[in-house]
Amino acid sequence: MNNQNNLEKNSIQNFSENYTLTLQDYLLIFKIHLKKIIICLIIGFMSSIYYTYTITPTFQSTSKIEVREKPGANMIMDISGRAKIDKMTNEIQIIKSRVLAKRIVKRLWESNRRNNLHLFGTRIHYPKGQSVRQLVKEFFSLGLYDENSFKPKEYNEPYSENIGEKFSGKVLSGLKVNNIKNTNILKITFSSPNADEARRIANLVANTYIDFDRERSRENARRSVAFLDSLVYSKREEIEIIEKEIREFKLNNNMYGLDGDASSISLQLNNYESDLYTIQAEINIRKEKVEILNSRLTKEEKSLTGQIINDINSQLINLRLEIGRLESQLLQNKNKYGSSHDAVIGLTNKIDRLKGELDTKVSILISKGITVQDPLQNRQEIISQLLNLDSEIISYQLRESEIKKMLNHFTQKLNDLPEKQMDLTKLVRDADILKQNYLFLKQKLEDAELNVAIEVGDVFLLDKARRPSSPIGPNHNRNIILGIFLGLSFGVLLVFMIEFLDNSLKTVDEIEKYALTVLGIIPAIGNTQQNSKKDFLFWKNKLLTNQNTNTLKRRLITREDPKSPVSEAYRSLRTSMLYSSTNKVKSVLVSSAGPGEGKTTTVANLAITYANLGKKTLLVDTDLRRPVVHKVFNLEREPGVTNFLSGQAKNIENLVQETDIDNLSIITSGIIPPNPSEMLGSEKMISFVKTLEEGWDMVLFDSPPLVAVTDANMISREIDRIVLVVKVGQTDKKAFHHTINNLKNIDAPLGGIIMNAVTNKSSYGSYYYYYYHQYYQYYGSEKDSD
Repeated sequence: MNNQNNLEKNSIQNFSENYTLTLQDYLLIFKIHLKKIIICLIIGFMSSIYYTYTITPTFQSTSKIEVREKPGANMIMDISGRAKIDKMTNEIQIIKSRVLAKRIVKRLWESNRRNNLHLFGTRIHYPKGQSVRQLVKEFFSLGLYDENSFKPKEYNEPYSENIGEKFSGKVLSGLKVNNIKNTNILKITFSSPNADEARRIANLVANTYIDFDRERSRENARRSVAFLDSLVYSKREEIEIIEKEIREFKLNNNMYGLDGDASSISLQLNNYESDLYTIQAEINIRKEKVEILNSRLTKEEKSLTGQIINDINSQLINLRLEIGRLESQLLQNKNKYGSSHDAVIGLTNKIDRLKGELDTKVSILISKGITVQDPLQNRQEIISQLLNLDSEIISYQLRESEIKKMLNHFTQKLNDLPEKQMDLTKLVRDADILKQNYLFLKQKLEDAELNVAIEVGDVFLLDKARRPSSPIGPNHNRNIILGIFLGLSFGVLLVFMIEFLDNSLKTVDEIEKYALTVLGIIPAIGNTQQNSKKDFLFWKNKLLTNQNTNTLKRRLITREDPKSPVSEAYRSLRTSMLYSSTNKVKSVLVSSAGPGEGKTTTVANLAITYANLGKKTLLVDTDLRRPVVHKVFNLEREPGVTNFLSGQAKNIENLVQETDIDNLSIITSGIIPPNPSEMLGSEKMISFVKTLEEGWDMVLFDSPPLVAVTDANMISREIDRIVLVVKVGQTDKKAFHHTINNLKNIDAPLGGIIMNAVTNKSSYGSYYYYYYHQYYQYYGSEKDSD
């Protein structure tokens, strides 16, 4: 026996509260909390409807622009296949820049629509039912809602930089720019709460960008014109000076022209000098373009570009030297044999082939250089032009070097002429060269001025934005479905949180893990009788008792409605107790772990079922702290148990009070003593119990809760059996665990557990409850039909 008790104690101490839920358990959990889930579902549904129909709508309108490339502008990047993509990326970044956004803000601010735009907060969207929403806000804000604070603003001050900074972010937040795949076309989309505003700003963004591009292109052209104009003016002055020197030289020396050798040498020098000045002009023009492009780069980008150029030059130095050597030889052959000689033609073809090879290598190296330098990705068009210009400058510089060598050669020949003839030849040659260079620069200037006049930029409007017929948001169906889903999800989460935080006993399996027997399952009286034909009778005959100012409802259902399912459950409990032990049981103590778990109702109805069986039954109220048995049966509390234990009453028969139920007698608690535990643990109590067992077939004791007081423990050793009442969904697992441990520690005769107040929505686990409930309902309906 001791070994068995030790095993039971170890089993209890090692008890785990984890329980593996099955699919049926989950379904029952949802059934138990179905109302909560439905409420959350309704809240989610209603919230989504309110949100969907009150949120500010979003309209989108799209304009399209084409970004054209200048002929040959990106030729060196074609080999990488990224030129078009990089140019489009660069243009998109410009459109989405804060500089352009400020221009848009300025145009809108200076328009007559400044005080009627959502962008500036001077126009507000009022959803349907605004008057009702206003009343609701006033109600929930306890009158603090200020209608004026939600009225649209009005601005009268002129545009300033601060205004541009303030609203440029809002422009960018509503702006979206996309490149149509494999095209030079950009889609500019703007979102706004108003359809007309979305259309207007989408068109304004496109037009502002087109104007910005034209200004940028014309500014570059104007800078080129200014540079060329300064060169033309300088050359004109030089020509006037040298012509004056020639006239004075001829007058002073009585010379009127050049002889044959001087004329031939002068002609050669003129040709080479003209070529040299042309090349130098081309170099200067390209250097000026480099300065213009560099002004659009950051310091870091300039540094990275310089690194790429130096790396390319170091890899191509040998090829460029070879081209330079061949061009020098070509100049010598032209001078010696003429332009139509086979040696000249062969060298020309070879030089052209090497230059083509040089261009290809330059393109490849430029592409690799930019690919490696990630910070240059968004500026590849500018970088490509810079690298192309640098390559052209190097090529012109090689030709310049060779022409200078030929100039030195013919200058030496010129020095061999007579001094005056040589001086006149130099002056005439310089004048001719200046005139040729002047004509070249003047032609360049005229071309540049023409470009300024006809420059229209690279960006053109394809499609204007149109007024959208309907908003793109909110999506009513999606929002409502999402609201339903979120409400349902929150409801399910709430249910599982409740179950997780709920530390009460709910299942037979949790009881059986303590190696305890469930003697009976009692349905909840109120829940079961909701559908009963005699529901009015139960409510009419219910007994009320005051306990801690809380009204407790107790029902003697086995007397009032013996055919009900609950009455059948008590009879089944009685049968289970009669046959659960081989030893004859004459005294049973009914208690619970905590208060309010239905022990008094259970012991009272159980006593009636024993009496109905014909057994002489006695119900003793040993709850000496808060006795209620006398109120349940409408009896006097005194004399009772305490009167006998204190010696005030000598004869037990004087304590017994008869009821209107055959075979059922009651001994009430008597006066409430100051020391109930000591009285219940006295020797007199032991003899009192033995005397009662001798005089009645069944003695039932109602005791106080075990977890808080030791009263029941004091008399438990003299009782044949102790039965604990567990209220499903209320009895705390820890309190129950503590109670069982205490009873095991004192070797109390714990006979089993009564599951009380069970409903089809209060428990899960095994389906015992379902089958019990169906059986009791069937039994009760069968009795009614009788």
